[in-house]
Amino acid sequence: MNKQTPIAILFVLLALAACTPNKPQSSSALPMWERKSAPAVIQGRYIDWKLGDTDKHPGFWENHESLKGNGPEITTDSIAGTFTFTWDICYPLKHEFTNGLSIMLFPGDTVKLDFNRAAFAAYEDYKKETPRDSITTEKLRELWNKAVHIEGATFELPLPVQMKDIELSYSRECATAHYHDTFDEWREVCWNEFQEVVKQLDSLELTEQEREYQRMIIEQDYLKKLRDYSFTKKIWNLTKDKDSLDMFKQQFTFQDPHAPELTYYRNALGFFACLNNMFDEGRLYIQANGLEDSPLGRWFKELDEAKKVMTRVKAGQRVTESEMNALSPEFQAQIREVQAEMKKENANIKGTWRDLPEGEPQEWLPKIVAEHKGRIVFVDFWATWCGPCRMGMEAMESVKEKLLERGVDFVYITDTSSESNEWTKYIRKHAGDHYIVPKEKVEAMQIPDYENAIPHYLIYDREGKLAKTNVGWPGLEEMMQELEKVK
Repeated sequence: MNKQTPIAILFVLLALAACTPNKPQSSSALPMWERKSAPAVIQGRYIDWKLGDTDKHPGFWENHESLKGNGPEITTDSIAGTFTFTWDICYPLKHEFTNGLSIMLFPGDTVKLDFNRAAFAAYEDYKKETPRDSITTEKLRELWNKAVHIEGATFELPLPVQMKDIELSYSRECATAHYHDTFDEWREVCWNEFQEVVKQLDSLELTEQEREYQRMIIEQDYLKKLRDYSFTKKIWNLTKDKDSLDMFKQQFTFQDPHAPELTYYRNALGFFACLNNMFDEGRLYIQANGLEDSPLGRWFKELDEAKKVMTRVKAGQRVTESEMNALSPEFQAQIREVQAEMKKENANIKGTWRDLPEGEPQEWLPKIVAEHKGRIVFVDFWATWCGPCRMGMEAMESVKEKLLERGVDFVYITDTSSESNEWTKYIRKHAGDHYIVPKEKVEAMQIPDYENAIPHYLIYDREGKLAKTNVGWPGLEEMMQELEKVK
């Protein structure tokens, strides 16, 4: 792998997860926390605040991995230059400011942040203007300590370390150079690079806590490179041949002979150091390598069950007391709070969350359509993150009542790439039947004329026969014309 390409070491890190395991955990230099539901607070101030300044608070990225799925409560004092973020959480969450600063929050933490805007700008300028080979960890830390002071955090995120001639992530040139590699060959390239980075990490003067944290970052990078085996060939147009791309996709697997040498899954603290996308990568890697009974694997299982129940509660579905009591107490506390709020709002839910029909994936769509015998069926394949999808859904709302009277039923199908908390908001707003499909099962559904692009629309006549397919939102007028043709 080309080690000379100047790519900055990964800095934005995701914190997730701890559990009380059934088996003893491996020892860790990272701190454990109490499993509970409790607010976590950031009390911040601009130490270079001047009268007349207009900054309310630093911008931030909302973290949707909190179980409730909502953002923090925010209060500001524009005279004193202070701001407060309050997150209601039941497991660790990383508050990510848009300027690159991140703070790890544990349930119950009260973190005090002093932030010097001018000094932080000097820190950023040093990283941008200094040749990568001349950047030093010592200088980074010197500038950082002038810009940021944090007190009260259970775990303060370590600064990134500067490692010479090491490439985390990879360049287009690297992907091109290994374009013809089989997946097994690509995995060995990535593994050899991983081992080289670990050797250099071991040579640095770090605390055990810093070393363990940085090791997890490197493991995240290894898993991301595996996942991106076919993805980069598509986004960088290394191949426009669908058959070749399908061949690359079929080779990919997270099954890995090197899995026993990784460490992140051995302790539920492993997701201290993960980037946002490692949440999925780490989980899939655990499943593929039979590691579900690892400490992190068990915690994932608990969280998955809690998320399923939370999604049902937000969609207005009934949850029994026995189902609730089967969850860990900190998850129960948050779900019961949301459940109490939802009882007041259930009358306003327009849509219905439907379970997928029994049978194989290729049977799901025909069975769904068959439930609407005698009606025209408008099937909308969409996702919460898809702007044109959302635009189309909103546009159809203006004519939905008229279409329902004419005998048109609406079916909305998304996959698990849609964040569940966002998905339930659309169930509440849009009348119709709503289904969510496992992401890995979409292709197996054999959707007519589907080319892995959304929005994708299907219109069925009253006899259940496909009358029209449409890729992309064509606009309300054209869509209405197509529906008018169907009798």
